[in-house]
Amino acid sequence: MRVDPTYVTGLVGSLNQVAANEQNLTEQLSTGVTVYALSDNPAAAGQNVLLTSRLNADDTFSQTASSVESLLQVGDSALGNVVSQLTSAITLATEANNGTLNASNEQAIALQLSGIRDEVLSLANSSYIGQYIFAGSQGSAPPFSIDTTTSPATVTYNGDGKVSQVRTSSGQQIATNVPGDRIFTAGPNVLGTLNNLIADVASGAPSTSLATDLSSLNSALNHVSQQRVVLDDSITRLKAAGAYSSSESLQLKAAQNSLIQTDTAKVASQLSTTETQQSALIRVIAAIDQQGTLFDMLH
Repeated sequence: MRVDPTYVTGLVGSLNQVAANEQNLTEQLSTGVTVYALSDNPAAAGQNVLLTSRLNADDTFSQTASSVESLLQVGDSALGNVVSQLTSAITLATEANNGTLNASNEQAIALQLSGIRDEVLSLANSSYIGQYIFAGSQGSAPPFSIDTTTSPATVTYNGDGKVSQVRTSSGQQIATNVPGDRIFTAGPNVLGTLNNLIADVASGAPSTSLATDLSSLNSALNHVSQQRVVLDDSITRLKAAGAYSSSESLQLKAAQNSLIQTDTAKVASQLSTTETQQSALIRVIAAIDQQGTLFDMLH
C-alpha cells in the first residue's frame, strides 16, 4: 500500500504543532504567566500596558498624598493652637476692659498678650521637613517677621499668595496650602489686631479702644477658624482620594492578574487534551511507519 505524501506531510505538521502547544502550555503552568511579549497576545499586552500605567499613577499619587497630608496635618495643628491662643487673648482683653485694673495690672496683661502674640507668630512660621507651611511658594524662608521697635509693633509677610495643588490619579486638583497672608494679615488682621491690643492695654487706652480691639480679635478668631476649615477640607479630600486610589489599585491588579496570569485549571485541562492529541498522532504515525515511509521523513 502506498501512503499519500500530502497526508504524511500533514501528520508531521500536526505533530510539530501539538508539540509546540504542549511546550507553551507547560511554560504557562510553570511560570504562571500567559503573556510574555506583545506578539503572544497583542490585545492583552496592550491592555496590560494601560493597566500598568494606571497602577503607576495610583502609586505615585499615594506617595505624594501621604507626604502632603502630613504637611497639612501640621498646618491644621498649628491653626488649632492659634485658635487656642486667640481664645486666651480674648479672655485677657475682656479682663483688661473691665475698668477695675490699675497700671501695674495692665502692664502684666500686656506682657501676657505679648507672649501670646509671639506664640502666634511662631505658629505662623511653622515648618514641616524644612518647608514653611504658610509661606505660599516661598517655603524656604520664614514667612513672617516682626518689628517691635514701633508701637504698635508691625509684622511683615515675606511669602507670596500662591496656592499649590496636587493632582489625584483621577485628575482632581486639591489645594495643599493656604498662604499665610490670607490667614494672619489679610481681612481680619490677626497679628495686627494683637499688636494693637498690646499697645492699647500697655498705654491704658480708653474702654472704647479696647472694645474695638476685642471686637477685631473675635473677628480674627472666626477668620482663623474658617481658614482652618479650608485645610481640613483638603485633608478630607486627600484621604478620600487616597482610599479611592488604594481600592482602584487592588482592582487593577486583579484585572492585570486575570489578563496575563495563567488560569491553572484551564491550562491544565488544555495540556491534558494536547497530550491526548499527541498520543493519538504518535499511534497513527506508528501504524503508518510499518510501511517505512513517515518516520523516514521524520529522521
